[in-house]
Amino acid sequence: MKKLILILCAVCSINALAQQNNIQTAAKCISYNPMRYTDLVKAKDAIDLAAANDQTSNDPKMWYYRGKVYFMVASDSTAKANGLDPDASEKAVISFVNSIKTDTRKNFYDETKTLVWQSTIGLFNKAVDAYAKNNPSTAIRYYNVIFDVFPYDTENNLKRNNITKEILYKNLYLAAKKSGDMQTAKANLQKLIDVKFNDPRIYIWMSDIDLEQKDTAAAIKTIELGLDYFEDDAKLISRQIGLYLMSGQTEVLINKLAESIQATPDNEILYLIRGELYEQKNDYSKASSDYQEVLKLNPDHFIANYDLGTLFFNQGAEKVKKASQMSMAESDKMEKEYKMDFQNAEIYLVKAKELNPKKTEDDLAKYKVTLQSLRQIYARTSRMDKAGEMKAELEKM
Repeated sequence: MKKLILILCAVCSINALAQQNNIQTAAKCISYNPMRYTDLVKAKDAIDLAAANDQTSNDPKMWYYRGKVYFMVASDSTAKANGLDPDASEKAVISFVNSIKTDTRKNFYDETKTLVWQSTIGLFNKAVDAYAKNNPSTAIRYYNVIFDVFPYDTENNLKRNNITKEILYKNLYLAAKKSGDMQTAKANLQKLIDVKFNDPRIYIWMSDIDLEQKDTAAAIKTIELGLDYFEDDAKLISRQIGLYLMSGQTEVLINKLAESIQATPDNEILYLIRGELYEQKNDYSKASSDYQEVLKLNPDHFIANYDLGTLFFNQGAEKVKKASQMSMAESDKMEKEYKMDFQNAEIYLVKAKELNPKKTEDDLAKYKVTLQSLRQIYARTSRMDKAGEMKAELEKM
């Protein structure tokens, strides 16, 4: 029995020595300069054997050299070397992290702290590439590995390379959404909201999820939380308006805008939105008043000039219809009113025409309406040369 025990001990010692030799073989192979493909293959084979064996599977030296081997595989510019393992970047990062964790004597600590963030940059780029190539599950796996590196990146090298936890949360949201895992997507968006990530889109994205779950109240709450931090963001404001209109809460929105205007009376966007809401409610007097407030703050505001011009034009056009059904005396009185409306409309529409950037489809649509309205105004006031100019511009569109 004693002899058997001695034999077993000898076998274990031989096995342990063999695995240490595998580590040394890997170390020796990657020390050659220049690095040769055959040596890289030999190093990978040797370190894989050491990693798979219980004697050395959690040895800090093994982890260190395994990290170096896979870092070289991932970093090699030749397709042949890259083909040795498509997950080489991931294995390099995991190995370096484990080396730091197990290296109680700090034999490899200083170099590993440098190598771990350098290899993490490669892994991050691999994750971005996986997402772009429609492989979101791989991207998610890679991104999650990176979180383990932050405690050891004490000099913020990852941050200097635009890799932060917040960026990972955002990318994980995008990857999870692409893979259809909305629970994970929502969880990562919530993390961004919790840390007040400086991107208003996160509130739009979260409200999209709320709407998919048919929770309009939650969507409104999400957008209003975003507006607490990005009060002037046009997309958040637009989404808020859409949600309130969708839920039939126009009056609630108008009241909220009134509160916001009281707090920030020089915010032209708030007046513009409230004016458009009043116009939808056919409260033209209040709409006109709000548009004029915008122009007091910014006389060259394209949308306010356009909205006010079209408001006056539409009122005038409506009065023309009514006048045709009235008695002569009533019609004459109405004619004075619609002529005044058209006169006011011309002032603002001419200005809107000058200011229109004509960049987007919406700009071009507004430009076309402006030309059509001015053409009618000029024709009605017997300025046929000006009406002809508008017609010519319309034909060029």
